[in-house]
Amino acid sequence: MDYSKELDEKLQVFLEEPAKAMNPAYNESLLANHTYNEVAEYLKNDKRVILPIGSTEQHGPDGILGVDHITATGIAYTISAITGIPSAPALNYGMAIHHLGFPGSVALRPTTYINVIVDILTSLKKHGFKEIIVINGHGGNKGPFLNAMQEKYDEFSDIEVKFFNWWVMPKLEKEIIEKEFGEKEGYHATPTEISLTMSLIPNRMTMPDSYSCPQKKVPNYNCNWVKPANFRDLYPDGVMKADYSLSTAEIGKKVLEFAVKEIIEVI
Repeated sequence: MDYSKELDEKLQVFLEEPAKAMNPAYNESLLANHTYNEVAEYLKNDKRVILPIGSTEQHGPDGILGVDHITATGIAYTISAITGIPSAPALNYGMAIHHLGFPGSVALRPTTYINVIVDILTSLKKHGFKEIIVINGHGGNKGPFLNAMQEKYDEFSDIEVKFFNWWVMPKLEKEIIEKEFGEKEGYHATPTEISLTMSLIPNRMTMPDSYSCPQKKVPNYNCNWVKPANFRDLYPDGVMKADYSLSTAEIGKKVLEFAVKEIIEVI
């Protein structure tokens, strides 16, 4: 889909007030706002559907638990509103076992997550959806999601899944992450994801004037991830090499703009 002036005008509505993206009342395109007859009519001309997936997990001392599913939902719902492609409700729980040392985090076991994804995709396929546009907000979801596709290798061979980790879109990385944050972006509770959340859920988070990440020195090899129970020992306050004090809602608006435009250009 080419990004056009008409789409840009629709996007500006949400950039002026990003919190609208989270409110189903502003979005007739959402799957949940359709009747089954309307879905059947839509499928006569378009086989695409958006699926936001995230997590409910700690994001450091000052970040709220919903960052991963809020960011995925905000981007997915904005894309839905300006393109007319329906977005399914977000899957707000993910594979986040390593965050369970922090109160409030909720995780699905990999096998559970795989089964949930299989059931969702099977349902969408049954009704005639052929292209699933996945907006992912949590890095831990990618592995089990791909495993779900492998579990049903034959059954899912005739559907196309476009999987986006929204924070690694090339233009967003170059124009926002590299210019605004550089090495202070880190890997978890990043200023990019916190900024986007601040724009979508305003006045909920207050950032400290400065922040120094207390994580221990972590070797560059992967053995530490074998035991998720070690996570809090390695990252005492849950942050992974990030300076989230740099987060602002204004930057979050730019993040939303870049992510939405880049994904639309691909789909």
